[in-house]
Amino acid sequence: MVCVTAIITIFTITCVSALSAFSINRGVANTSKTGLAWPNGDSVDLGQYRTTGKVSWYYTWSPFSIDTDLEFVAMLWGQKSVDQFSSTINDTIAKRGVKAILGMNEPQEPGQSNLTAEQGAEMWKAYLEPLRSQGIRLGSPAPSSAPSGKIWLQDFLVACAGACTVDFIALHYYDVNATQFKEYLTDYHQTFQRPLWVTEWACQNFNDLQAQCSKDDVVLFLNETQIFMDNSDFVERYAWFGAMRDMSGVNQADALMDSGGKINALGKQYIGSEPPQTSGGGNADGPMAPGGRDGGVSISSSSSKWIGFRATNAILLFFAFLLI
Repeated sequence: MVCVTAIITIFTITCVSALSAFSINRGVANTSKTGLAWPNGDSVDLGQYRTTGKVSWYYTWSPFSIDTDLEFVAMLWGQKSVDQFSSTINDTIAKRGVKAILGMNEPQEPGQSNLTAEQGAEMWKAYLEPLRSQGIRLGSPAPSSAPSGKIWLQDFLVACAGACTVDFIALHYYDVNATQFKEYLTDYHQTFQRPLWVTEWACQNFNDLQAQCSKDDVVLFLNETQIFMDNSDFVERYAWFGAMRDMSGVNQADALMDSGGKINALGKQYIGSEPPQTSGGGNADGPMAPGGRDGGVSISSSSSKWIGFRATNAILLFFAFLLI
């Protein structure tokens, strides 16, 4: 009887362990890099993202903060926001203790701030460079991840002719491949030789709207890219897109809250209060990658072997029990 009880106990533990292996090992340090790209004003409770202490800053694509003591990073979005920025930024710096300000939003995109490199340089010199005298760190205009983005930023620095103090490079990334994301950031750092702030990124395919990440893809993509940035010295800060109810044309699976504005499972993963959870599918390198949406869990080969080992042991123990 003791032997049977022991086998049942081992079988139960082993089966549970095998199934629980689908909770992905996070391994993310509790750093101060994590931020929120926040378009919600005070209509959504930002405090629900602060429960772990991992979120340390936020920005609003504007010079306007919300009612929180979380560090605020202002932005000069583009030409249309120059007046509101220039008339309020000094007061905001004084009241909110602003330490860093972001440059223009996706300047090479016609649907965003839509500036030439020369226009961007002139705007920078007129409205951002003077703020350096107050000890403010300045982040570059943040290009989209289209190939034109890097070229625009290089042209911008040439147009500045040494008159723009860029303390860190801000950039965006929208695609579905975590490996390519790492390569993209590494290339930016090597090219511009400055720390990086990733102020928007998500598992989103703008080239083929029918080939979007599944929920499992998003979970794995976020996990792998966040681990990479938390452990990369050249990445200073990042903010996922998005902490919002309306995702503005981006895959709804990337949302960090539900339709009612309450933090969801992905949001809890982002702030480190819960481990990443998948249903057993997905791939951090995109829905079309081997082992992706239709091919099972994307994990390391060693993890795959360990799960297989556990499952095999569970089956053998079960049959041993039947033979007793």
